[in-house]
Amino acid sequence: MKTAHSKRSIACAATVGAALFGVLVSRPAQATTSSRFLTSVASGRIPAVVKPAADLAAQVPGPELTWIDSIFIAGHVRGGGHNFGIIIHLLVFPNADQRKLFVGLTDTSTGWYRNYSATVPLAEGTWSRNGLQITMPGLTWTGSARRMRLKATTPWGSLKARFTPEGPVLNYSGIGLAKLLGDLDHEYAFPTMRTVGTLTAERKTRRVSGVSWLDRQWGPVPVTDPSMRWTWMNIALSNGNQLAIWDILDNTAQQSWVTVQRPDGSYELAAVRPLAASASEFWTSPVTHKVYPTRWRIDIPTLGARLRVVARPKGQEFHDGHVEATAAVTGTDNGRRVTGTTYVEMTGDWTGTPR
Repeated sequence: MKTAHSKRSIACAATVGAALFGVLVSRPAQATTSSRFLTSVASGRIPAVVKPAADLAAQVPGPELTWIDSIFIAGHVRGGGHNFGIIIHLLVFPNADQRKLFVGLTDTSTGWYRNYSATVPLAEGTWSRNGLQITMPGLTWTGSARRMRLKATTPWGSLKARFTPEGPVLNYSGIGLAKLLGDLDHEYAFPTMRTVGTLTAERKTRRVSGVSWLDRQWGPVPVTDPSMRWTWMNIALSNGNQLAIWDILDNTAQQSWVTVQRPDGSYELAAVRPLAASASEFWTSPVTHKVYPTRWRIDIPTLGARLRVVARPKGQEFHDGHVEATAAVTGTDNGRRVTGTTYVEMTGDWTGTPR
């Protein structure tokens, strides 16, 4: 149980961290702000507001209708001579009595792609408040921060896998906060999850292994504004750097920023040039008629990073009208050539994006 002092410390950390984060994003040229923020994080003066092991449990919801409890795996695995992108995402809207499950699989060797989504009431499943114990139609997910097991079943196939975290936890903005326009969410990740399991799809069962990114988020999200759209990426580079990018905008504001975690666990928080200006190779969905880019240039001036992201195949859209697309990364980081992988999440309609 948290003491009154620890509750005040966490509240203070959230307030101070949000203020520093807001200054950095709105005034990206001020590197001194970033330095002060990172020094404070490293010295422990601003404690993290998330507890990665304990916070795998379901969270106590806030009052907002759009308050979400979210956990997902985005991975890249190989088996039977094929490379696959996998996405398993559980979204809980407790104040709307909904659980939403999204499962996507991309065979990047052949271009084969399938997805599955389901919406069920809260009564048709559980997520324990005492740990990672999730059960619902199509999904069982149990374990801890040391090791977890997941089984996802869809009409076109299934995944049964073990995930073992390796390396440090990534706390968004260094303390576990993500500012989404007017909303402030808790968010952290296990970016390097060793993944081993069995994948059944394309009428074959394969033993697969690789690396996955587990992302944990909770709080209100600005999904009711029709002008709102976001792009999220979890870039894993060949030099060991992990990049969590948020680019979110509506008719009045835009925030584009990255949390970079180095292999030694240290952080850098920096502004990213807005992604919409560099988006290209647009694809129009024949189902929702929304338009999405499939190629981006990622420019992080203060960190000397210039990356190209290409989503292949085109068309990795769920039927509700959002994209979870596996993508390849190339470019330079601090002047040195790098490669990498990412998943690209897009919400909203990009029809009006300059081309």
